[in-house]
Amino acid sequence: MHGFFMDIRLYHKVKLMVNPFAYEEYRKDKIRQKIEETRAQRVQLKVKIVLSIELARGKYCSEFIIAERDYECKLPKVNKELALKLIEEEEEKQKSTLKKKVKSLPNILTDDRFKVMFENPDFQVDEESEEFRLLNPLVSRISEKRKKQLRLLEQQELQAKNEEEEEPEGRPSDAESSESSDDEKAWVEEVRKQRRLLQQEERVKRQEQLREDQQTVLKPQFYEIKAGEEFRSFRESATKQKLMNKTLEDRLKLEAKHGMLNVSDTTVGSKQLTFTLKRSEQQKKQQEAEKLHRQERKKLRRSAGHLHSRPRRRRPFH
Repeated sequence: MHGFFMDIRLYHKVKLMVNPFAYEEYRKDKIRQKIEETRAQRVQLKVKIVLSIELARGKYCSEFIIAERDYECKLPKVNKELALKLIEEEEEKQKSTLKKKVKSLPNILTDDRFKVMFENPDFQVDEESEEFRLLNPLVSRISEKRKKQLRLLEQQELQAKNEEEEEPEGRPSDAESSESSDDEKAWVEEVRKQRRLLQQEERVKRQEQLREDQQTVLKPQFYEIKAGEEFRSFRESATKQKLMNKTLEDRLKLEAKHGMLNVSDTTVGSKQLTFTLKRSEQQKKQQEAEKLHRQERKKLRRSAGHLHSRPRRRRPFH
């Protein structure tokens, strides 16, 4: 088995980090599916299927009963082209069925195992994808070959039912082999054509992307500041730059003037420097509020010095 095993919880976390709105998209998709299910489908297709039933009583008879039934098939929302193709194939099979006991095979459109393919948009066939365009000639060739086989079976049935003894007109094997080789050449040529078109489209996309990158001009991005906040980065950076251009003596004098620096001499002859960081306005307000609160509590405090507890008498130790 190729690849690595990963814990599903870790996978969901990584997926959520890459696309944080995945749950919202999933929720909207589910709501849209519920709405589409409740909405009545207006487009209906009437498919007329002709069933031919042969009356066999030990021998083949030339009498047939043609029973016609009209079915109303609702086209699905997803993969409509595929559904139409399946309906046409089913109709051709019913028309060209051998006049024997017919065993009805399950249809994909009515099979519950494949209903998700015609309901979930994730299973939509992308006809513009590279894989579809390269495989489409092969699929078309197979379908054409199947149609030819069905037509040949119809001709053989008509010849077998013909009461007149006539020599069947055969076709040489050389003609059949030449026709199959021509079909194969046409299929190969179609695949090559699709590949050339895909390469050309890829080159055009790369050129357009390169042109857009060259025309793109980088613009400054602006960010909105919340109410009550100030933007001081430019001013502070300019002040710091001016301070760095000054000498050490001027910087020490400036810091001592603002009360941020305290210089004191020691007994040995060295000096001791104490730096005091400048507090912000909010810290100053908070400190003043705490100071007022302590003063109010001191005023409201009652002294408990007059309450003296009597000393307990101790029992003498014997």
